[in-house]
Amino acid sequence: MSAASSRVVAIIARRPVAATFWIALFLALPIVFFLRNRPKPLPVFATLPPWQLTDQAARPFGSAQLRGHPYVANFMFTSCPTICPTLSRHMARVQQRTASLGDRLHLVSISVDPAVDTPERLAEYGRRYGYDPRRWHLVTGEATALQTIAADGFRVALGQIPTAGQQRPQDFNILHSANLMLVDGEGRLRGLYRADDDGLAELVREASALAGR
Repeated sequence: MSAASSRVVAIIARRPVAATFWIALFLALPIVFFLRNRPKPLPVFATLPPWQLTDQAARPFGSAQLRGHPYVANFMFTSCPTICPTLSRHMARVQQRTASLGDRLHLVSISVDPAVDTPERLAEYGRRYGYDPRRWHLVTGEATALQTIAADGFRVALGQIPTAGQQRPQDFNILHSANLMLVDGEGRLRGLYRADDDGLAELVREASALAGR
């Protein structure tokens, strides 16, 4: 046994309680570090009711098709003059940055202007932003269904939805959320994110964690 080892043994023999404390503390440090740096679980803000709308291919699409898949959602409409282009660019960036997740993460853009946004128009809008229709779904439906999913599901305000043939002023707009939203595979709302660089980075990180990257 070396001289250093002999000194350690002698110290432990003279002060066993103190030695045991420092050894336990040393062994516990990696566990404490792990627990402090472990990602906190995302909160659950709400559970969405079952919903079904119509997608860009004129097919029924909703919570049944998304069951088991986390998804990023936003509200928009194709003629929106304000926040929608920014939201759609951010959705395109989410699609790009999570491409390696494939089918494990979907994107859903919900149009609040069903009188104008036909499936064909939604598909054209998606192509404008380079959407992958296998992952990014553009949907719309009846006004009552849209109001229900906004208020009872995502817990966000939605303005009056115009009817077919309704006259629209030049600065026409429809009030809707300016956030991106994250829903888990069980249909629970887990996060709302600003449409800026910081919000996008946080969304991609937390969506990737939900999808099991």
